Amino acid sequence: MSWFGKIMGGGVGFMLGGPLGALIGATLGHALVDEKVRIERAESGPMSGVEQRQAVFFTALFAMLGKIAKADGRVCEKEIAAVRSFMNEQLRLPAAAQQFAIGVFNEAKDTDTPFEDYARQLGRVFADNAPLRTMFYQLLFSIAMVDGVLHPAEEALLRAAPGPLGLHPDIFDTVRRQFGHDLSHHYAVLGLENGAGLAEVKKSYRKLAAEYHPDKVVSKGLPEDFTRFAEQKFKEINEAYAVITKTAAK
Repeated sequence: MSWFGKIMGGGVGFMLGGPLGALIGATLGHALVDEKVRIERAESGPMSGVEQRQAVFFTALFAMLGKIAKADGRVCEKEIAAVRSFMNEQLRLPAAAQQFAIGVFNEAKDTDTPFEDYARQLGRVFADNAPLRTMFYQLLFSIAMVDGVLHPAEEALLRAAPGPLGLHPDIFDTVRRQFGHDLSHHYAVLGLENGAGLAEVKKSYRKLAAEYHPDKVVSKGLPEDFTRFAEQKFKEINEAYAVITKTAAK
């Protein structure tokens, strides 16, 4: 996490500009980021283009999760536990990065900055990379659905997110289908309608397999801590193709 070390090294979060840069500055200036975290800073100096994109991806995710958690007016313990579980089990973040992520989450949930403003900045930064914008949306959805239920306030924000992120509104229904357990789930993983023809299935599979390879998405700005999630998505793409083609062959 070289981008994180550089942010902790002093003030370069402001280089990102926009609401996310301001959020990083506010988080670093808050008591939630204690002296122990500051001592653990790893690097200083300007961030590379990839590091800036990684910082935006990471910060926007926890900022928007904070907004989703607060959407119904209060943040419950289950929502906080879900975010902590994601950091520990999925990302395996070190203590300093976890504290920073929770600081961003808390700062964002209480700020007046709209949910859509964070989404819009991420959409601009990753305007040239639809797969990473899609993966970001899938991450938001998966954490919101960690309890197996999509609450009305969560649904409202997830329906509002595609536009600012530069994604088609239909992505809400497509991603929601990915949480099923029937054949529709596999079609949704490939971004297809149920019953799509084999030629379309093969075309989509080849495209997604090339776009979602973990090494490729990290080189385009996915934070390295998210590699496990990228690997899981890559595995799901391969599994979906195998299940659909096997079913079609029967």
